[in-house]
Order: sequence, then structure tokens, then C-alpha cells
Amino acid sequence: MPKVKGRNAFFFFMREWRKRAEAQGRTFPNGLKDVQADPDCNEEWQSLSKQEKGPYEAMAKQDKVDAQIKNKDKKTSLGESISMLEKKAKEEQQAIKDMHENIKFNIDTAINLNILPKSKFCFIHVNYFFSTIVDNNLEYFPAEYALGIFSLENGIEDVHHIIVSAQIPLGYKREALETSQNSHQIPVEYQGGETDFAVMYTKLISFLESRKVVDKYPYLYATKGCIKIVQSVLAKLCDAAQQDKDEFKVYELESLFTHLANEAYKKRIDREMKLIPVYAGYMLTNYTYIFYKGFECSFHKFVDGGSEHCSKSKLQQWAWTLCEEFCEPLGVNMLPGIHKPLIEGPTQSNPNVSNLTHSMGNLTVDVCKSVPECNAVLSMTNVSEHHRLKVSSRTYQEEIRRRNESKPVQVIDYSKLNKSIDESVDIPVDIPVDIPVDEPVDEPVDEPVDKPVDKPINEPVNVWKKKHVPSYLGEKPLRAPNVENSCVIGSTMGDYISMIDEQSFPPIGGRGVPYRSTRAGTKKLPLGKGQGHA
Repeated sequence: MPKVKGRNAFFFFMREWRKRAEAQGRTFPNGLKDVQADPDCNEEWQSLSKQEKGPYEAMAKQDKVDAQIKNKDKKTSLGESISMLEKKAKEEQQAIKDMHENIKFNIDTAINLNILPKSKFCFIHVNYFFSTIVDNNLEYFPAEYALGIFSLENGIEDVHHIIVSAQIPLGYKREALETSQNSHQIPVEYQGGETDFAVMYTKLISFLESRKVVDKYPYLYATKGCIKIVQSVLAKLCDAAQQDKDEFKVYELESLFTHLANEAYKKRIDREMKLIPVYAGYMLTNYTYIFYKGFECSFHKFVDGGSEHCSKSKLQQWAWTLCEEFCEPLGVNMLPGIHKPLIEGPTQSNPNVSNLTHSMGNLTVDVCKSVPECNAVLSMTNVSEHHRLKVSSRTYQEEIRRRNESKPVQVIDYSKLNKSIDESVDIPVDIPVDIPVDEPVDEPVDEPVDKPVDKPINEPVNVWKKKHVPSYLGEKPLRAPNVENSCVIGSTMGDYISMIDEQSFPPIGGRGVPYRSTRAGTKKLPLGKGQGHA
């Protein structure tokens, strides 16, 4: 935090001197800059004694203290002003209070006029590609959004649906691809959507223009988890059109559920009024109607045939939930396809037939269609699945050619190695072979390192002869160990260790000692008492 600088004593003297000078008819067009450059003001200040400058210095001291108190503000660990956060929290509390008052006022007015089943409410749902932090606030880049006009009498009456095809900013394409693949499946920069946010704002205004009440747009309702996303997208549209974003009010759908329940549950004894807010949040976020198809947008019908993440289908799911709870208490006859799905769930009378009917009603047959490369869902490597399968698949001719050119697998039976060395069996060079005791070991042959071995493979193998070692890096072949007896192989480990020559295999440096010295039991005594002997 920068240091707070107060005004000095000369500043207060200049203000007083300026008043006296202006009373005498002088003018200062540039304010205190002209007063500071005036020689008469400087001369008078220099002529003042210490006692005469005392009042101005006291004024400067008090001004510095006031400035420190005014600018003093505590910060959070993220550098945010605590006072600003408290102010923001108060504004949010006031906004929640205003929301409940406005919803209650609208419902009470509709009840007094006996038009509550005909009252219209506007739902909104948004899917997004990615989020980013701007000025300590989360901003969302939309993928699609849908607005629906709902009433308890007619269900969803009209829908405004938009798929966004705007260009993804640099650095956010991978996150957009991951979000798309894990949720709504809308391709990044989809070719069939809207690209201009100002045009989207114009279409949104034209959809809501006829629903204005007292020159104000209707309240938009969304679930608690979707409100921040909706507010961010609406602000993005308003900024693109250079309009005020405060003209749209986004309210909680759970609060609308609660105020409707306060009126509709008066005659029900199976509902506790104090638990309605919790019950509202549960009913609007569960998956009661998530797999009912037929009301999703044309894109989601084509892509996966599902309605789990489609914004248009979400509006219908919210509408069915409200109708299931409030149509019967308010005297509204529920019609299939409007207030509830066309196919009901299993009934107590005939559950098997209902299950079969429900399954057959939701059964869809997908016809293979050629998907253009531009409309295919891209992967994180920016390659469509259609293109990946096309270039990676192997044709029948390539498979036959591959099988004809492949070599048969060579199988080595290691059980035959100990029977006879003269058999025509491929013996690896590094495998030890038993050598007769009376046969002397051939000395290493001085041949060029890179020269291949000319002997046939079925001759007896001498394990100590040099084999062909390519000199890639100028390496030299390893020399044979100096052993005392040629029948070492096959003997016990103890006999082998006893024949080790210390000249060929010197002991490792450090604290280790030769194995032969430990076997003999000889131990050298220390030469002296050593350091630190008391």
C-alpha cells in the first residue's frame, strides 16, 4: 500500500493568502499554481516567524491524520478490500430481500385476481464452454442458452433457443473442448449457430418485448447453480450491444417454488412449510425427468438423441416438476405432453406393461449418416473422430499384405540344449554350456572385432571364444576371467569362490575384505591405539 501523504503547512498558508489577495481584486486563473508562483506569497511566507507558522503546521498535521484514517483499509490475503467485500455482501443480501418481496408481490397479486394458473414466468438455462476470472469475478463463455415462457395452465408456451458459434479466445480452446465432451457435446465454433453477441441481444429483446410489464422485462428464473452463469452471459450480451445490464433481473427458481408452495400447500397435510426451501432445491436438481426425450433441441436429437444437458430440455424438466407439485392443488387438469411426459412411469396396477411401454416409447433407432468434418466433435488434438477413424483404419488389402510379409515365429526348445551340443539347435552365445574336464580351454583368437564368425552354428560352442561384437562406439571385448580350473561351471558356489584369484578379481575398495581372508580366519591386529584413545 502506498504511503499516505498529507498536505503541508505552506498549502494552508497559500489558501489563506489567496483569499486575502482575491479580496483585493487579484485573480488566479490556474488556482494554487499561480499562488505558488507569486513572489509576494513566497516572500510573506519566508518572513513569518516560527510562532506565526505554528497554526498552519498544526493544520497540516491534523490533515495528515485525517488522510490516514480515511485511507486505512484492511486487505484479504488476495489483496481484496474488506470494506468493499462487506459492501458487496450487503448488496447481495438486499438483492435477495428484494427478490423475495417482488416474487411474493406478483404471486399475491395473481391470487387476488384469481389468475395464478395463467400467470406467466420466464425460465432461462445456459450451457457454457469455459470460465475465466476478470476483476475477481467469474465470466462464462456461452455454448447455448434457452428461454421459455411457462404457466401452470399451458406449460411451456414459447421457447427462444440459441447455439453460440463465436470464436473461442486464444488459450481457452482446450478447456472448451473438455467441457463440451464432458457435458453438452456442442462442438467448438459450431458452424450452424450465432457468432455475433450484439445480434443475440437483439433477438433476445425481440423475444421478451411482448412480455414487458410496466415497461420492464419479466423476471428471469434459473436454479441457484445456474444464476451466476446466466448473469455473466446476459452481461456479455449487453456489453456487446452497449446496453445497461441491470435491465434484466435473474431470480432463483427455488424461491419461486417456495412462494408457490406457500399458497398451494395450504390444503396439504403431507408437506411441512418450514422444510419447503430444502424440498424445492431437491426437486429442481434431481433427475426425475432427465431421460424423457422428445423436447430437446434439434442439435441434441442429431448428436446423441439424449436430453441430459440440452438447455431446451432443462426448461421442460423444470416445468414438469412445478406442474407435478402445484397443478392439482390449484385445480389445473394435468395433460400428457404439457404438464407431464407423454409416457408415465410404472403403476401399481400393471407395472410390467408400463415398464415395457415406457421403454418402447423411449426407444430410438439411429440411422448412420455421414457427418461432415466441420460438424464433427473435435478432440483435444483438434482432430475430429471421423477423420481419426478414416486415417487409422486398415483396409482388407493392407491386412492381407501384412500377413504375407510377416515372418513366422521362431521357437527355441531350451530343454534340448543339455542333451547334445552337436544337434542343429540355435544356441544363444551367452548361455553357459558344460565343458569336459579334460578338454583344454581354447585361448582367445586374435581376430578383428567386426569380423563375423565363419564357423557353422552346429559346431561345439566354446563359451570363452570371442564372438562378433560390433564396434559402434569403439568398445573392446571383455577378457576372459583367469580361473584355475576349467570345470568351474556346474560346481558349487563355495568351491567357485575358493578358486577366485585376487589378482584377477581384486577386492572392492572401502571397508570390504577378500573372501579368502575371512575363510582363513586370519585377522590383523591394529598397529596402534588410534586417535581418541583415553
